[in-house]
Amino acid sequence: MNKNIFYLIMIVFFLPYGCKNKSIKNDPEETTSIKFDIQRELKSIHDIGLIKDVEIINLDCEEVIIGNIDEVIKFDTIIYLMDKTQNMSIYIFNLDGDLIHSISNYGNGPREYIQLTDMFVDPADSSFNIVSRVDKKLFKYDLRGEELRAIEKNPKSFTSMRKMDEGYLAYMGNYSEDRTKPYNLWLLNENLKTVDHYFEIDKIWEGQYSTDGAVFSVYRNMYYYITPRNYNIYLVENNKMTTKYNFNFGKLSLPKINETDVVNEKRLFELKNEYIYRFYNFQETENYLIVKLLHKGQYLLGVYNKNNKQANIVTLDPYEGKYFFSFGNIIGFDEKTIYTIIDAAEIKRFWDGKDQYNNFEEKYPLQIDHLRKRFKTIREDGNPFLVMYTLN
Repeated sequence: MNKNIFYLIMIVFFLPYGCKNKSIKNDPEETTSIKFDIQRELKSIHDIGLIKDVEIINLDCEEVIIGNIDEVIKFDTIIYLMDKTQNMSIYIFNLDGDLIHSISNYGNGPREYIQLTDMFVDPADSSFNIVSRVDKKLFKYDLRGEELRAIEKNPKSFTSMRKMDEGYLAYMGNYSEDRTKPYNLWLLNENLKTVDHYFEIDKIWEGQYSTDGAVFSVYRNMYYYITPRNYNIYLVENNKMTTKYNFNFGKLSLPKINETDVVNEKRLFELKNEYIYRFYNFQETENYLIVKLLHKGQYLLGVYNKNNKQANIVTLDPYEGKYFFSFGNIIGFDEKTIYTIIDAAEIKRFWDGKDQYNNFEEKYPLQIDHLRKRFKTIREDGNPFLVMYTLN
């Protein structure tokens, strides 16, 4: 066979495979591999030196009734809370728990959104941004959410976006939309024009979008991305994609899933229960790498200490420091904080000091006293409480 023809055949053969994860560098020397010992007994999150302090904020107010809280951002002294599944609204509070403003513009009008899916702050222009997927809109508000500065048109129906120095990161959420370019991750320039794309959407997961967790995270102006179905952490830098970290869970690592598994609800439930099915969040901090995961119906954290190189899977046990209450439902991370939500009725149980099964005050007298001093009254049917765990 002619050598030129042979090389041409080889190029054509391998081309589709190279395009699936375009421009991703998988250099072992640039990837930190982290192994979790699944034989070790699980530790409590409070026994590994991760949490330094805690603050709790009562979000109860007369102006709004909050439904679900699916996402949180803290920027300076402002807290943004998104309810994208029930009330389809955004609530903006200060650190004292006072409502600054709420955005509730669901509808088909020119200044309204159809499907809230994400939010982010752009410090460069001091704007608060809201992503609406179905209508491909990007709303740009002032930081207090009171002035709508602009409505930009996204090139695709993105579910998540983040602003970088050189443009935007955007995620499709397993909706291919364009069959000729069925990619999940897109890089955009400052004008929202597409620059590059990565991670071809697997046909067996087409249209299966999860509202839990977040695919993007930021640490010291480094932007990370997690895919729905592997344990790699990807770094996006200078319009290039690098496999920065890889987590190894040994026997708990998910085997390859085929189309038969996906349509078999019983089999899919077994896989989700037996293995580490996916990452819900990833966050790098000054001292740790943290992933939120689910195993046997229980949310856990995989925590890697960058200083002593120890990796632990930890349980989210009740907090027993300054106060006493359940750890809460994790709704977000940043490089300094874990954010959780606890229902008002749950906090009221601890504030009361006991229920029909437990006497909290007898076991945690100082913590319950601090909780009562922090909150003079608690409405059982009020808005939830936001708990902010400051990290070491």
